[in-house]
Amino acid sequence: MAEIISALHREHANIVTLIRTLEWQVKEFEQARSPDYDIIEGVIDYFLGYPDLYHHPKENLIYAKLRERDPAAATKMGDLQAEHEQIAARTREFAAGVRAVLDEAQVPRESFKRWAHNFIDFQLKHLEMEERNFFPAAEKALTEADWAELDARMVSEEDPLFGEHVGTQFETLRETVLRWQREVRQQT
Repeated sequence: MAEIISALHREHANIVTLIRTLEWQVKEFEQARSPDYDIIEGVIDYFLGYPDLYHHPKENLIYAKLRERDPAAATKMGDLQAEHEQIAARTREFAAGVRAVLDEAQVPRESFKRWAHNFIDFQLKHLEMEERNFFPAAEKALTEADWAELDARMVSEEDPLFGEHVGTQFETLRETVLRWQREVRQQT
């Protein structure tokens, strides 16, 4: 149990780091400066891939087991799988908006800001719910046998951005994330 939840906590921390990096770029846009669209695209590419293919399926398996063990706790959270589908939809919407901007379509600044904030705000709200409610409920309700079964069913793939071997498409994004983290540490 502890390893699965610990891995999910680490993944959440990585996701928050990416969201903060995206917020930094959106702030540049809002202040009429030029954001780094390569960074924005890298964040979107990451969200279109890793969380939907590897992170959310793990959580969905745990949620299904939680519904078996403690339906009341699962019901309090709502439909986790539906939220994951909403996240994917907001990611695709934001990706389409960024593509339109890069294709020099006539996109109102307010539309871009709305897409970005819808994506960011929903991600953060969702992560907070999982950290505050979902993970503790799962830790309380699931048995060691449940965790062993879940571990055997989960597909693990190294994170292409935060793993040991960074995928080539994410090298620039990783360098930017690390630079941003250094700058934030220096400011505090």
